Amino acid sequence: MNLDPGDLDFPCTALVELVTDYLDGTLPSELRARVEEHLAVCPGCVSVVEQIREVVRLTGRLTEGDVEAMSKQERDDLTSVFRELHPRR
Repeated sequence: MNLDPGDLDFPCTALVELVTDYLDGTLPSELRARVEEHLAVCPGCVSVVEQIREVVRLTGRLTEGDVEAMSKQERDDLTSVFRELHPRR
């Protein structure tokens, strides 16, 4: 059976909003299962999850000295990306 992501009652926009909680393992099991069902049929969302994993992996290697060596604009840009990925609720 070949499913289209639109066939599931879980839109891509919902997954994008949950991606950091999904990667952190903090989603309730039922919601996590729905995310995984969506990922099984949506290569676009798989790509988003992989990109976020890579960002976390790379930024997790930054040292305090690396951050201090960044320009103010670079720090502001990085902070902005994290705020978009994990907005305050």
